[in-house]
Amino acid sequence: MRCFMPQRNRNDLRSSFSICGGALFFLFIALMFLTVRLDAGRDPQIIKVLVESGQKNLNISSPQSLTAVDMQTGRRASFPAGGSYRVIPRPGGITIRGELFSSIVRIIPEGKILRVNGHSYRDSIILKNDGALLGAINEIGVESYLFGVLPREVSPSWGEEALKAQAVVSRTYIMRNLGRFASKGYDLTSCENSQVYGGAECETPATSAAVLETAGEVIKYKGNIAGVFFHADSGGHTESPEFVWGSSSVPPYLKGRREPVREKTPYSFWEYKITFDRLAEILNKNGYKTGKIKRVIISQKTGSGRAKDFIIYAETGKTKINSGKFRTMLGGRNIKSTKIKKITNERKEVVFSGSGWGHGVGMSQWGAKELAEKGWGYKKILEFYFPGTRISKF
Repeated sequence: MRCFMPQRNRNDLRSSFSICGGALFFLFIALMFLTVRLDAGRDPQIIKVLVESGQKNLNISSPQSLTAVDMQTGRRASFPAGGSYRVIPRPGGITIRGELFSSIVRIIPEGKILRVNGHSYRDSIILKNDGALLGAINEIGVESYLFGVLPREVSPSWGEEALKAQAVVSRTYIMRNLGRFASKGYDLTSCENSQVYGGAECETPATSAAVLETAGEVIKYKGNIAGVFFHADSGGHTESPEFVWGSSSVPPYLKGRREPVREKTPYSFWEYKITFDRLAEILNKNGYKTGKIKRVIISQKTGSGRAKDFIIYAETGKTKINSGKFRTMLGGRNIKSTKIKKITNERKEVVFSGSGWGHGVGMSQWGAKELAEKGWGYKKILEFYFPGTRISKF
């Protein structure tokens, strides 16, 4: 039986279809907008951070199950939640809980966290057999990586503007140094020759908030990501790179500057003693055959008040050594900076008295803390330490 609809009802139906179509259209637009917002929250860049190296064996674990993916054959294997699994290098491969894989394996946790040798990391881990020894590389998004960097670089108790300044500087450093160790299969290390990275276990609400509130922000100079540096304490005046690393071309934003605020910090004064015999031994190991040392002096200072060179007077005559090289040989935790205020030559030893900690180039972390306490916002702080640059999204 055929059914006929009155004309009025047909028009009402068309109107209903029109209304529904409009509603569906706006729903589609809303979903598209939501998708864009969700994508914007994801890390656009995945980096590789070396967290373990030269290990005879490793232990991996997770509260959830783990999946091992052989990156050469594509084979996948699952490991139950809650277990701790020993990883051992074998000729040409790796064994995990007795199962043999090739020499490079990706470990993916069902949840967000897994542990390597008792340390927690987000995202995934790559295990590598590097000639009978194991290495572990954390594959992680930039923002997630920064969650584990900030608490190791600055105190979470500092003001939020100082924490934000560190987040932007650290993120800029990452983006500028991507692929620094590409020939070895990773971008950065987890120690001081990159940035100190403590993984998921050291994250704090304050430092994570600073990362999220500045998400994606980097420092740029003339449209390019700037080559930024930071250190613990400048001692009141930052340093130009040419006096630290002998850089021949120095961008204007890295020139040394006097800090506008100078309060007492834990590194305002430090002292280091070393016997002449021990100093001669260290110099000898580094190619300087001095013989018995009699005294040490500063030959010249830079505009920031740091030692440019040291002169060693000894039996063999005098030896001139660049201050940065001298500090490296004696150890950065001993000679905390080259901002030496006084050298005291005693009968059997020499005493170095100084201030500050670190190379002095770029942003002083304690300086940023002090400026934040004076009411400076993080953008103004970064403007001071890197004049002529601007902050933008990468």
